[in-house]
Amino acid sequence: PCAPGWRTPLGASGGWRAGSGPQAAAAAAWASGRRGSSSVGFVATAMVVAQVVSAKRLALAWLATLSFTIAAPVAKVAGDLERPPLGQALVDELFVGGDPFAYAPDAQALAHVPDAGMTHVSARDIDMVLEFAPQPVTLWVELGAYEGGSAILIARRAEKRAAEKGLRRSDTTVVAVDTFLGDLFTLWGRSREERRGLLRIDGSVSLYDRFRANVWTSGQKASVLPVPATSIVALKLFDSLARRGAMPRPQVIYLDSAHEEGEVLLELSLAWQAVAPGGIVFGDDWILGSRDAPDQSEFGEGVQRDVLRFAERHAAELDDDFGPRVQPMRTLGRARPGLFVSYLSFQWFMRKRPDAAEQAAKRKASSSSEVAAAPEAATGFDCWSDGFGAGDCCNTAKFGPEGDRNCWDIMFTFDRCCPGARR
Repeated sequence: PCAPGWRTPLGASGGWRAGSGPQAAAAAAWASGRRGSSSVGFVATAMVVAQVVSAKRLALAWLATLSFTIAAPVAKVAGDLERPPLGQALVDELFVGGDPFAYAPDAQALAHVPDAGMTHVSARDIDMVLEFAPQPVTLWVELGAYEGGSAILIARRAEKRAAEKGLRRSDTTVVAVDTFLGDLFTLWGRSREERRGLLRIDGSVSLYDRFRANVWTSGQKASVLPVPATSIVALKLFDSLARRGAMPRPQVIYLDSAHEEGEVLLELSLAWQAVAPGGIVFGDDWILGSRDAPDQSEFGEGVQRDVLRFAERHAAELDDDFGPRVQPMRTLGRARPGLFVSYLSFQWFMRKRPDAAEQAAKRKASSSSEVAAAPEAATGFDCWSDGFGAGDCCNTAKFGPEGDRNCWDIMFTFDRCCPGARR
C-alpha cells in the first residue's frame, strides 16, 4: 500500500516518517519549498522522474508524487498581502497563519473566464448596507460564494467608500463561505462539457480554484477571505468566536446559499443569532429567474415563505423603520413589518434592532404557546400599509375583477392580497 521510500503513519497525528529513495528526496524538496521555493511542485516531480527508470517504478513514483504536483503552489507571494487587522486575525485564528492567498492560483484557473451572471446583488444594495450597518463595517460574512462575483463587488464598494472618506484602505473583510462543491444547478444540472471543465481528473470540483483566481485577478485578495465550510458550520463558528471574545460579531450577513424551504429558515435563525445588534441580514433570490430555477413556482417561493415565517416570528426584533430610513439611497417595498424587498434586484433586507435581545426575552417570557400555534396565514405579506387598504384595493364591484390596479406591482398582487375576492 505504501510506495517505496515511505513508512507507515506514526502516532495519532497521522504524520509520515520519510525513508530513503527518490520519493523521500522529492518530499524533502517539497517540504523545503513550503518555506520559500517558488516552483517546488515541478522540482519534486523532476527528481522522481529522473531517478526512476523502469515503467513499473515510474508508475509507482507518479502515484506517490501526484499529491505533491496537484497541491504544490505555483508561486509564493512575498510581502504584498496586507490584510486589515480583523482579516489578519481571522487568518491566524482559522488557518493558523496560513493565508489562502499566500500562493498564486494555477494557470488553468487564471485562464477561466468568470460567469458574468454569478452575482445578482447590486452596487446600490451594497452601498446602502455599508451605510446603515453598525460602523465601522469590519466583518461582512457572505454565505454562498460560488465563483466570487458578489464578494469581489462588496470588497470593491467598501474600498471605494473608504477612499471617499479619505482613508488609506478599507478595513472591511469579506468572509466568503462556501463548500465550493457546487449544487444541482451550478454543477450537476450543467451540460457534460461544462461539468468536464469543473471536475478534476480525480472527481473533485475546481470551484475553489476558480474562486481564488477570480479574487486574485480582481486585486481584492487582501479584503476577501474564503472559508470552505457549510453555511450552518460557518454561522455556528462565528457565533462561537464572538461568544468567547475572539472576534466581534459580523455587522452584515448576506445569504445566498440555501434555497430549499426549511433550510433557509434554519440559516436565518443561526444568522440572526450570529449578527451584531443593529446589524443587517439580507439575501438574494426573493424572486428566482428561470435560469436559476426551472421550476420557479416551487423553488423561488420556498425562499419567500421561510423569510416571511422568520420575520413573523421575530417581528419585535426587526427594525420597521429601516425601509423609510434608507431612502433615497434605495426604494424598498415593505413585505411585512421589518422585512423589506428591493424592486430592482429582488434582495430582501432585515435590520436587527439594537435591543433585539431584550425583545426576544420578552417574547419568550410571554405566551410561547401562542407563538408555536401561530397560524400559517400569519406568515403572508402585510399588504395593507402606506395608505393602501383592502376596502378599495380588493373592491371588484367598483374596479373590476382585478380590483384597483393602482394597488398592485410585482410583489403585491390581487391574488396574494385579496384571497377569495375574485368572482
